Amino acid sequence: MKILNMNYISYTDEAKAPVIVLPTCKGIMVIPVRQIIRIQSISNYSKLFFCDGKTLVVAKVLHWFQEQAGFSSFVRIHRSHFINTYYIKSYSSKPGVVLLHNNETIFVSRRKKAAFIKRIHILNSPFEETLPRNPVLNTKKIIAA
Repeated sequence: MKILNMNYISYTDEAKAPVIVLPTCKGIMVIPVRQIIRIQSISNYSKLFFCDGKTLVVAKVLHWFQEQAGFSSFVRIHRSHFINTYYIKSYSSKPGVVLLHNNETIFVSRRKKAAFIKRIHILNSPFEETLPRNPVLNTKKIIAA
């Protein structure tokens, strides 16, 4: 009985996951937002990169994706790049480069850098709250740096 309960819970969680409905040349596609690694702007089109390695070009501008409610886990790091924060592997501040889980590197623009770093710190804040408050073991400065 417990196994059935767990499967039911994961099914309902999956059903609540945000999706986006996009018109394509082949018809209308319903895409779960969590499967999108990044979106790249190509003039008046956008190219979506998925976690399975596939891509899709749609006739929507990047700003349209920013206004959608389901893209709260995304951050704009460049004029032409909108990335999912769940797929960030690392960030190097000296050249300002983000490494994603699919081993793509994307430069963070100078003007978007401060907002990007602030967003990364917001993602890190639930972890910082669980750290011990002992001054000898406090690693909060190392994590936030």
